[in-house]
Amino acid sequence: MRLRLYFVCLFMSGIGMLYAADPKDHDIAPSVLPHTTRAMRTAGFWLTRHADPQKIILSASEIVTFNKHIQDDQHLTKDIFALTQDFKTDTLVSDFDKITNDFIQKDLYTRSGVRDSGNYLDKAKLNMNAPGLVLGVAPRYALVVHYADVRFLPMDEPLFESPGDVDFDQVQNSTLDVGTAVAVVHVSADKKWYYIFAALSQGWIQADRVALGDAKTIKDFSQDESLVVAVVAKADIFLNTQMTQQHDAVRMGTRLPLVKDEGERLRVRVPVFDADNKLLIVDGFVRPREFHAGYLPYTAQNIMTQAFVMLDRPYGWGGMYGEQDCSAFLDEVFSTVGIVLPRDSKDQSLAGKIFTEFKPEQKNEERIKAFENAIGGQTILPMKGHIMLYLGSFEGRLYAIHSVWAYRVHLGDKDIPKVINKVAVSDLSLGEGSAKGSLLKRLTKIISIQ
Repeated sequence: MRLRLYFVCLFMSGIGMLYAADPKDHDIAPSVLPHTTRAMRTAGFWLTRHADPQKIILSASEIVTFNKHIQDDQHLTKDIFALTQDFKTDTLVSDFDKITNDFIQKDLYTRSGVRDSGNYLDKAKLNMNAPGLVLGVAPRYALVVHYADVRFLPMDEPLFESPGDVDFDQVQNSTLDVGTAVAVVHVSADKKWYYIFAALSQGWIQADRVALGDAKTIKDFSQDESLVVAVVAKADIFLNTQMTQQHDAVRMGTRLPLVKDEGERLRVRVPVFDADNKLLIVDGFVRPREFHAGYLPYTAQNIMTQAFVMLDRPYGWGGMYGEQDCSAFLDEVFSTVGIVLPRDSKDQSLAGKIFTEFKPEQKNEERIKAFENAIGGQTILPMKGHIMLYLGSFEGRLYAIHSVWAYRVHLGDKDIPKVINKVAVSDLSLGEGSAKGSLLKRLTKIISIQ
């Protein structure tokens, strides 16, 4: 088993990192993007134009089969409780070397704008504690107690590709919400970091964000079928019945075991630390308007509604600042119906039923024609480094909703990035005339999640 690096998408192949440091080299996109209107920024606009928005796309049992196919056949997600059968720690030594070597070859800058002299990376490599890897040791298991960043290196210090580029920390891999089960396979030299595997990602997380416990308790917690699912962008968890003592907040799609519906509040199970910093599962409380009892039915209506709950939410590279990049946006939306998509856009492009595959030389007319039978609310649109949710067509134009950093426009003798930095609705001509080309021109596939 080799380490898989989950490099998440930055739209237009690094615009943010190339241009964010110098305001003269980029511009701010309009709030309503070209060829879109106020009305298009609502789920209702697209549902009205959908042939059958309440049709069940996949039943609950079919979703279980879909998820198992992605995990067991395609190996795009992971059953962490099966690691005792296939985990080999000896591969981590070479994987750690590859990660640090990849970072060493880059010109990276610290938060203060100083070029990294190698000191941070040298310290990080030592802290990886490769000599401390013990072959054949079974993983330990834990639950995330507080929102956790997943890092490529066991270090807090961010590293950027250009001075002042504070939104694109190259050490950031992904994030995990409260209640996520993880397998702990290694500990850093300073004991402050765990190397973990989760269902969708792997990397280093701070040890004080997770509580170790016995495997059965953690498996039962994560597989409890009596559950509630977060259906808002950020949902609070409280530890008192008055709901004034916040434990943390979780993102859309996060599930927690349900104890009881108490009307004005839902009583749920929440992982916390006990007095010895071990796992303790206690009752917590959440607002009924922020959670749904069980998964939502998988319909275009529910997917579009959840997607538009996220409209205008900030873009977050690798989950930075608790936000979402393009692939995390799709994962959060589809998680509300129980579908477990892979973490990164490249792997998401392998999930589902391929409707069409495009060749780079295909003309726009052919590409538009390929959408004739594409259905909004169940169709995803991948390209190199980015992925979107298809909404439908209107007056000959094709539209999608996506978490996006920027697009390019050609002005004079160069391309200028227009920074969006949020979840937005756009038509697929966005970027037309630039060197990269339009979204439509850059599409590689049309995929139906079914």
